[in-house]
Amino acid sequence: LLATPLAGTLWLTVGGALPLVAIAAIALWKKRLFCVGICPVGTVLGLLSRISFCRLELNASCVKCGNCVKHCPAGCIDLKNGKLDNERCVRCLNCVSVCKLHGVSFTMFKPKSAEPRFDGSRRAALIQLGAVLAGAAAGVALAQTRAIRRAATALETVGRKLGILPPGALDMERFAAKCTACQLCVANCPQKILVPAAYGDGPVTLDLSRGACDYGCNRCSELCPTGALVPLALERKRRLKIAEAKFDPQKCLVFQEGVKCGKCAGACPTGAVTLRKSGAPRLKPSLCIGCGACQLACPVPGKAMSVSPIEKQQFLPESRG
Repeated sequence: LLATPLAGTLWLTVGGALPLVAIAAIALWKKRLFCVGICPVGTVLGLLSRISFCRLELNASCVKCGNCVKHCPAGCIDLKNGKLDNERCVRCLNCVSVCKLHGVSFTMFKPKSAEPRFDGSRRAALIQLGAVLAGAAAGVALAQTRAIRRAATALETVGRKLGILPPGALDMERFAAKCTACQLCVANCPQKILVPAAYGDGPVTLDLSRGACDYGCNRCSELCPTGALVPLALERKRRLKIAEAKFDPQKCLVFQEGVKCGKCAGACPTGAVTLRKSGAPRLKPSLCIGCGACQLACPVPGKAMSVSPIEKQQFLPESRG
């Protein structure tokens, strides 16, 4: 049967299709692995790219949003380590065109400077010195490790319990000692973002997932009967940093979908969030008071702008503008 013309044609067809199937599988698995690692032309071009004087690199403007990685057909961008493999790069320039912050650019290759010769005579002395220092430090480190772990665990527990404190609380220890959980601030908060502690165990906190702390409101600090919240004039309350905003470009619509947004910048009352020329947000922590307005305005379900607690509240310098 195998000797028949039909069987011979069938086997030739299968034999000819197998390499194509293998190449397609490789392309789906590792993108252009065949072009840059198996194809003789691609291999030669890759070797030339390795010694090329003009290279593509990730520069200081890169915020690791991942947009370039999604559009790279060669899979040659290592975003975690901030590296771009020029040997595998096919110079499609997709990364350059999609980066809104110009975080990918051409740079001239700089040869490595000559490394100093290794002085083998010093090696034994250095090893001995390191052993002595390690032995001396081992006892101290062992004693300190448990104390550090206990302190870190305690601080983490307190931070998790207290969360974001209301304006005027100043710091966790002070507020926890003075707050009697009378709920007067909770009942009178216009934004309904002050919430009691779970099961009544502990002082009240701000839940900024419900809304933002109103920039024009200082009601809670005026109503507090125990002094747990220091009375704040509106001008001072507006300069009090109660939390800290954080920006995740990997969740931002501007970076990930290329659409215009800017809602976080429009909602920020202090100018801590501004827009670059490309429309991408820029966060200035030195101006942020942690009110949560940017988080509330962010349309992404996972929130590209989020607010985290800080250990101690602080007053920002008065504006001179």
